[in-house]
Amino acid sequence: MGESGNNLAIVAQPPQPAVIVPNYDNSNLRRGDFPQGFVFGTGTGAYQVEGAAAVGGKGPSVWDSFTLRTPGRIADGSNGNVAVDMYNRFKEDIRTMKAMGFDAYRFSISWPRILPGGRCSAGINRKGIDYYNDLIDTIIAHGMQPYVTLFHWDLPDILEKEYNGFLSKNIVSDFCEFVELCFWEFGDRVKRWTTINEPWTYALNGYVRGVFPPGKVSSPPHRVLKKLPAHRSIQHPNATVPITRSYSDVKYDKSDPAKDVYIVARNLLLAHAAAVHLYRTKFEVFQKGQIGIVLCSHWHVPLDENSDEDKAAVRRAVDFMLGWFLDPVLYGRYPQNMIDFVPPENLAPFTHLESQMLKGSIDYVGINYYTTNYVSYDPNPEGVGYDADQKLEFHVDRNGKPIGDPSGSTWLYIVPWGIYEHLVYLKKTYPNIPPIYITENGVSDKNDFKLTAKAACVDPTRTKYHQDHLAYLLKAINEAKVDVKGYFVWSWCDNFEWVEGYMARFGIIYIDYMNNRTRHAKNSAVWFAQFLKGSKNIIPPSNKRQIEEDSENVPEKRSRAQQKN
Repeated sequence: MGESGNNLAIVAQPPQPAVIVPNYDNSNLRRGDFPQGFVFGTGTGAYQVEGAAAVGGKGPSVWDSFTLRTPGRIADGSNGNVAVDMYNRFKEDIRTMKAMGFDAYRFSISWPRILPGGRCSAGINRKGIDYYNDLIDTIIAHGMQPYVTLFHWDLPDILEKEYNGFLSKNIVSDFCEFVELCFWEFGDRVKRWTTINEPWTYALNGYVRGVFPPGKVSSPPHRVLKKLPAHRSIQHPNATVPITRSYSDVKYDKSDPAKDVYIVARNLLLAHAAAVHLYRTKFEVFQKGQIGIVLCSHWHVPLDENSDEDKAAVRRAVDFMLGWFLDPVLYGRYPQNMIDFVPPENLAPFTHLESQMLKGSIDYVGINYYTTNYVSYDPNPEGVGYDADQKLEFHVDRNGKPIGDPSGSTWLYIVPWGIYEHLVYLKKTYPNIPPIYITENGVSDKNDFKLTAKAACVDPTRTKYHQDHLAYLLKAINEAKVDVKGYFVWSWCDNFEWVEGYMARFGIIYIDYMNNRTRHAKNSAVWFAQFLKGSKNIIPPSNKRQIEEDSENVPEKRSRAQQKN
């Protein structure tokens, strides 16, 4: 559907559910199967890995405040004070990334680390800037490219306290001060910028589910746990991960629960547009980089394939998760489904100037894909705001059969074919969409402190997850001609996984939290190293040092060494 199209035709003929193919062995997939120049990378988020929460002049973020003041809201009562200590160990990690053969490292800059007071007038922290300069220089020195996210949810806590953060339009000018400083300090080397990571997650989990700062819940507890689309949050009441917080003790003490999530989303979009305008008008001509946004979206299929209402619900589910942000940055307006289903007093339209700034405000779009859900029509939802507006119910099984295999996170079921269906949908629905990067794709194991590091590094589920998703991604590129330029593994290492704390391990590198946060390569990391180098012999090393040693035995490296001798 182009800019002038409407949703009616698509509702009448919604995307058909994928055919689940047999359990093929994709272990022989290799880097050379992908187009030349295709980027393979891995990623992290600042609060999840850096630690050093009160080191080098860093100010507190909303996540520092949220985890320290209300530890019961995190499944294991933990926080990111130390995390995986990447602040002190990034050189070790980047050396291993390069040894494995990755082209790029995607990371985020902590706003309160370089602007502890939230804005330049409150003081610039040169130690924080020096840290990121050192990080970027190290990445480039190892032959990789930095892909930098400007906002990965760690808002300076002072701005939340001063004017309620993204509930206020004041955030746009303060965000622009922050990003301009980043462009000025780092833009000579950074050629791929992301303004905001997963605005849907920040808005929904903060102002509907209430599991992210500032912890506002606008839906009844049973719907929060069972009927909303889950992402980076504990899902159903019988979760295997303990739920230590109570939703009943969370009160919505400010503003309007029916519209706040829409206000926050709108201000996230306006902050994005202002940052892109700033980059394009003041920096792009000299720095010659690109700037985009990273959006998350599950794929959805109808619970009842014979129900027209469930088929229409599929498109509405995608629009209320992805289109909410993708349509504005492409066309300068919300998707028609949101205009039709959200009360106009809650979904304020963009002004003409705002629309023009938003329209076309991405050079690329990052897509974070993890899972697929069934969806059905819910004509009478409880609660107010987003949940009630979309009139949907989400399911992970049909007739008692799960949509995919479970993972270590209750919200994530393994559905590799969903990434193919989603990419085909994007190409058909948005024919003028710019190049796509899969900026996150990964799966978790449930943390088990009873396992030795060696035993925990045996992760066949993760290895196959990436093999199968890469195979479907390649199918989308080759058969459907979807313009995908790169794939980033989430995540580089085990880390603080937001509301799940350290109870979910997403990394391809194991972090031994009990023994000085020592790094160990999981078997999935070994497979990636072989995949990226093209070798067919997969021999699991005992630790990450083996990967680095093996990298010196790759034929092209041996030949260079022989030439020197």
